[in-house]
Amino acid sequence: MTRPDDRKRIVAAVLALILGMTTLTGCVSLRKKFTRVKKGPAKAEDFVPVLQPEVYAKVVESSAQVYRDHYAMEKVYFKDLGDILGRRDGSAKREQYMINQILAHFDGMIALLTGPARDKALALRARLVAALQIYDKPAGLRRYDLLTREMHNIERDLFRNFKPEAVVLR
Repeated sequence: MTRPDDRKRIVAAVLALILGMTTLTGCVSLRKKFTRVKKGPAKAEDFVPVLQPEVYAKVVESSAQVYRDHYAMEKVYFKDLGDILGRRDGSAKREQYMINQILAHFDGMIALLTGPARDKALALRARLVAALQIYDKPAGLRRYDLLTREMHNIERDLFRNFKPEAVVLR
């Protein structure tokens, strides 16, 4: 059996051993972290590369391609508007946004039309603007059944009369 003095000596020896090991080896990373390293001389950049701009060829789209793009976007927006108006859980702002997008793409189509097709398109545009004016009324007074029917009729007339293959462009 060991006496209490022997236990104290053993504990003191172990603590001294641990302290000695941490002093000699354990704090290297800590010393490295807080040791100031002198910076070398600043290197002056003598050579500054100058990049030559690359000139890209301008993409030229024909008026027929632009018209087809507007026509395709009209299909997408009419489909989305039909989904929103059919559910009646969409917000009025989203419905207005869809109709405004349809109007914007239709204006792009009108700008490329000539002759009697342009006159028909302007009449259809007036119907579209009139349908958009339903949102000037308060929400309780709007007739969504009439709006849905009118938008369906406008969609039918637009896709029947203004196909890209059937119109004369500028």
